[in-house]
Amino acid sequence: MGSHRPKTLAVLVLLLLGVAVSAQEDYPPGTFRLTPRIDLGLQPVRVHVPPQFDHLPQDLTLNLPPGFRASVFASFENFNRPRFMAFDDEGVLHVANMDNDEILALPDRDGDGAADESIVVATNFDRPHSVQFYNGDLYVGDRPRILRYSDLDGDGIFEERSIFADDIPSTGSHSTRTLVIDEPGGKMYLGVGWPCDLCRNRGAERGSVLQFNLDGSGRRVYATGVRNLIGMDIHPVTGQLWGTNNGFDHQGVDDPPEWIDVIRDGGFYGIPFAYGYQVWADFTNPSYRDILPITPADSARVATMQRPAVMVPAHTAPMAIHFYDHEQFPRRYRHAAFIALHAGHAYLAPIEGYSVLAMFSEPDGSRARIADFITGFQTGVEVEDVWGRPNGIVTGPDGSLYVSSDRDNYVIIRIQHGQVAADWGRHNLPDSLAVGTPLSIDAMVHVERPPVDGSPLVVTADLSQLGGPPDVSLMPAGEGDFRLQFRMVAPPDLRPGLRKIRVRVHASGASEEGDVHLGWQIAVLPSRRQEDLIVYDEVLAEGWTLVNNTFFDDLTRDLREDLFVYSGEVSTSFRTKSGDWDWVLRYRPPEPLDPTRFDRITFAFHPGPVDWSNGENFNIYIAGTLVDLIDEGLVDPAVKDWQLVDIPLTRFGRAAPIQEITLGGDFFGRIYVDDVRLRGASVRTAILEDESSPSAFALAQSYPNPFNSETVIEYRIPATERVRLRIYNLSGQVVTDLVDEALAAGTYQTQWDARDATGHPVASGVYLYRLQAGDQVLSRKLVLVR
Repeated sequence: MGSHRPKTLAVLVLLLLGVAVSAQEDYPPGTFRLTPRIDLGLQPVRVHVPPQFDHLPQDLTLNLPPGFRASVFASFENFNRPRFMAFDDEGVLHVANMDNDEILALPDRDGDGAADESIVVATNFDRPHSVQFYNGDLYVGDRPRILRYSDLDGDGIFEERSIFADDIPSTGSHSTRTLVIDEPGGKMYLGVGWPCDLCRNRGAERGSVLQFNLDGSGRRVYATGVRNLIGMDIHPVTGQLWGTNNGFDHQGVDDPPEWIDVIRDGGFYGIPFAYGYQVWADFTNPSYRDILPITPADSARVATMQRPAVMVPAHTAPMAIHFYDHEQFPRRYRHAAFIALHAGHAYLAPIEGYSVLAMFSEPDGSRARIADFITGFQTGVEVEDVWGRPNGIVTGPDGSLYVSSDRDNYVIIRIQHGQVAADWGRHNLPDSLAVGTPLSIDAMVHVERPPVDGSPLVVTADLSQLGGPPDVSLMPAGEGDFRLQFRMVAPPDLRPGLRKIRVRVHASGASEEGDVHLGWQIAVLPSRRQEDLIVYDEVLAEGWTLVNNTFFDDLTRDLREDLFVYSGEVSTSFRTKSGDWDWVLRYRPPEPLDPTRFDRITFAFHPGPVDWSNGENFNIYIAGTLVDLIDEGLVDPAVKDWQLVDIPLTRFGRAAPIQEITLGGDFFGRIYVDDVRLRGASVRTAILEDESSPSAFALAQSYPNPFNSETVIEYRIPATERVRLRIYNLSGQVVTDLVDEALAAGTYQTQWDARDATGHPVASGVYLYRLQAGDQVLSRKLVLVR
């Protein structure tokens, strides 16, 4: 879905001389790309629940980056969908208690990190969603207006009510009103949502951001074409307004993406015509045909759309965006944005969701990367397995982060960071390891913030899960660095599975609460080929279930269909009735599966007799990653015959327990699926026969070559070296790195699945693969034929 700018022949010459060329991240209008993700090394943390909130489950956990901890700040009986929050000048947290039509104050008078009580300080609302303070007054984004409340006697209760702005369009959908005050800029902004899923609308202020002067004058439309701009915040460096937008609903499991972007004066953001980077909506969808015809004026507006800074998967419903401008968190989070995702996979989204993201970018939004910052609200695969849905985010005076949940449990969570801040620095830790393989660890842990009292640090590593010692000391290496150097061999009796190297950073004499625990997951691969798991052929595998879900609950299935059969006597058929909403089919094992047991997933697919000509899609989702089967050429709906789909599990990211295999789409008609299998793993990541050095540095020709889905590259290195195996296109651009780590002497294999570094499939053509180990370099060509 993207393209790269062509380069000159000189670049290719530089490539052949061994000079690295950086990849371009640009992609053209008419396309979109989800924003690349980075890994913050989340770890499970028990959520502290104070005794006064004993109505909450006592076993709540969240996944947070190293050094962070979580506690319940507030959860009172009068909570009824707590939404956006703000602190007043006295440091008291206030929240819009939306479904009770009131604003609550949550004082923490004793400073123990939990609210003492919940006080109703303002009432008489239609649907309050967001709160802000300015000059001691409370401003509330209500459904049809902006309200201003004043506390006349200083008792914390706001007695005087006035209307700051009235007659905000509020009929139809998307009636929450997000308010943000830019005090340095002297402006106030209000988001006004679109009145429907996707339709033409003649209201001048619907689907817009309104701007006001701080005295209420100067009302004007600041930006247009937004569907549901839930979150807004002002960037602390640039003073620019940012927002989060929820996309429309009826165009598939993975389409359109939600976006986070700078809201520009006069900017047009696509609704109701387009999304992403000038990608037109699917007007063949019956739900959207009434928007036609597209006029020249419509096309001209779409041509003004700029590429969003961040795009996240469809249906994840980003809520608040909040820029962090305090010093409690480690340095990397200063001016990062936190974004609440209100929905997720249990509600048809293509990823787990129900989380808080961290966004890292340049101040203008360029070079954006996102990462999961808080996960764990979803404990299973069903909607009822979600214990909280993040909504509002704000920072307290001490730099702690507060996150509200307005569903499942009405609660406000407080996120803090400990005194010590540490993380992985440079290291050569692998993602996978074959049993019996030598492992030479050279890893650095960097302590960014030592104890303020000067207490000495003790840094130790636990290698016991890999068969090593449980307490290896890391040695000081200067400037806050501690080095782990250790050589070991994974013992022959080590069981395959997901294992972790753990590092503990501890201040001598301090309590364990302030410790930082770092982890690195390694998939220990089996020493012999594993058996296939037949998920479904004639019947479902023992203990497995098959669940279907659609928004309108109108999908039918037949597990013993004999009209179209790939193997045996029966297949499975699925039929949708509405044809205009996402649907999913979930194959679920009785318990999560060890991913190291398997190499790939295969299944047979038949599109049936229906004409797939209206932009339908068909997807597969495993372990948090969705693959579009049609866009990526893995199935062809025009071929009215059985098609075998074969996908390496590496396509779904780093190894993770397999909780379900999900097929999804949005077409009208009946399809057929048969012979769903997880293929047993063979030892393919490393072929290390012994620890003796090979006689020569070598790079074999890839096989198969040409190839159309996956090719194997074998290479040999004569001594322990830092090894890089990189794919280039013929324009000299880096496509992806297959290997970039220190390896012991030996013969190795790796696979390339014809994808770039962001996971997108690349086009047919000739590519170069280049191996560098120390000062030695070899290159060869391979051919991809789609």
